[in-house]
Amino acid sequence: FGGKTDNTQIPTILISALQDTFTNEKMKECFPDSDNVCLYGEGYGKKIQKGGNYLPDRADFILFDVKIGDWWLNRDANEDIASKLDIGVVPIMGIWKLEEAIEFVKKGFKSTISDNKNYIAEGLIMKPVTELFNRKGERVISKIKYKDFTH
Repeated sequence: FGGKTDNTQIPTILISALQDTFTNEKMKECFPDSDNVCLYGEGYGKKIQKGGNYLPDRADFILFDVKIGDWWLNRDANEDIASKLDIGVVPIMGIWKLEEAIEFVKKGFKSTISDNKNYIAEGLIMKPVTELFNRKGERVISKIKYKDFTH
């Protein structure tokens, strides 16, 4: 398990949840012909930043993306893998222009994954409908956070 950087310290409660969720047996069953698999997602819940608002008594993992070898999988494949591994996948909140998404986040919106149904979501991950890459071959993705618009 790894974080955004090599120096990321993953909370013990999340490590335990990840170990329970992503066993060798489950991973081999889900990816029988692949050993170069990376699941991208985020841990959330108890003792993870302000995650107690999401899950007050436990930690969990939600899937964003899956990469096998050099290939990023599409949404349908990501949902299929999430189902097989019995994990959540980030919801699609809408299809918008960037400016529309910024306005949506600025207003604040309720989280769809939080146990606290009145909790304002952290923000949105924006990905183009058709995968785009920059000159370095990196995917074009943006994150819009509610806190960036509050004082």
